[in-house]
Amino acid sequence: MKITSVTGIALRVPCAPIADALSTSTARQALLVRIDTDAGLFGIGEAFSFGAPLAAMKAILEAQLAPSLIGEDPQDIERIWQTLYWRTIANGRRSLTMACISGVDIALWDLMGKACRMPVCRLLGAYSDRVPSYASGGFYAPGKDLDGLRREIEGYLSRGYRDAKIKIGRTMDRPGAPLSYMANRDWAVTPEEDFRRVAAAKELLGDGLLIVDTNASWDSYIALSRGRELARLGVEWLEEPIPFEDLEGYTRISRELPQLRIIGCETQQGADNFATMIRSDALDIAQPDAGWVGGISETLKIGAVAKAAGRKISLHCFGSSVLFAASLQVAAAMSNTERIESEENPNPLKTDLVRTPFETDEHMSFLVPQGEGLGIELDWDKVSDFTVEV
Repeated sequence: MKITSVTGIALRVPCAPIADALSTSTARQALLVRIDTDAGLFGIGEAFSFGAPLAAMKAILEAQLAPSLIGEDPQDIERIWQTLYWRTIANGRRSLTMACISGVDIALWDLMGKACRMPVCRLLGAYSDRVPSYASGGFYAPGKDLDGLRREIEGYLSRGYRDAKIKIGRTMDRPGAPLSYMANRDWAVTPEEDFRRVAAAKELLGDGLLIVDTNASWDSYIALSRGRELARLGVEWLEEPIPFEDLEGYTRISRELPQLRIIGCETQQGADNFATMIRSDALDIAQPDAGWVGGISETLKIGAVAKAAGRKISLHCFGSSVLFAASLQVAAAMSNTERIESEENPNPLKTDLVRTPFETDEHMSFLVPQGEGLGIELDWDKVSDFTVEV
């Protein structure tokens, strides 16, 4: 079997405005990676974009990576990964190049599953047939007050979720606050308002896990000063409080806030970089994104490093149904998976692209799709509806 073509499919759909500590989204997007073979099989993957220009990612995929893939045996997944990494090392290693390598890797695993006629989790040595999840939401939005947040959390609980994550940190309370550099600074709050949002969420969740995410908008001093109050209010996980480049800051936060489990970093890439953070005691829980970190292959390696250090792994997942399916498959193959992120903002790219919706049990653990490869069947008419020219 040989690879005959590699295609990037750019998807975008408008959405109601939502904001985290820094960014504002008015559209959801994804770059799907389709790899076709001379055997008539194809694999599908997703390169996560963090809002980056899809045209740039499509160009990296098709102009830079694809020539190294044509004619290769798609079953040589690790060799292909290393080839793409080293052939782009002068201008790659991170960012959009690694995201595109991630999408290729996911597509290759999907292909391998189809060739072997089994789901990817079985190829990897399945540990479980379901993955616990938490509801990911709690964004800032126009007109959304405390009652709006309460109604949102109540909706999660009514569906069976017990655990949830909300955004905090959208503040302009200090000189040089990162939000001051963003194009949209609407819906900012004070730290005190954020604490009230946290208290309201925890009151509803009760014994359930409350996670807060600052999207790296703090520095270590702010994290330490506010982290104690977050712990007092019942927060258990603090996600990506500061930029991952501040390794010393992460280690200090983890050491001085033992009441909180520090989780990160969705923006970090590569197993080696995660290994450095884990060895430095910077993270209590590793949180890679399979569509950004280097694909299923690197996610497995990060899981192994975390396991060896006695740490858990909890995958970030904020993309389309392709990325969610890939995340479920690899999460189910790791014995130290804690929970997976289940985004609950309206997102047609997650809900409308698959012919069969993702299934859960009564506690909102997601059942791992048992079809071949990623286990999903895309509705290609819907894919076409959301495809944009870039």
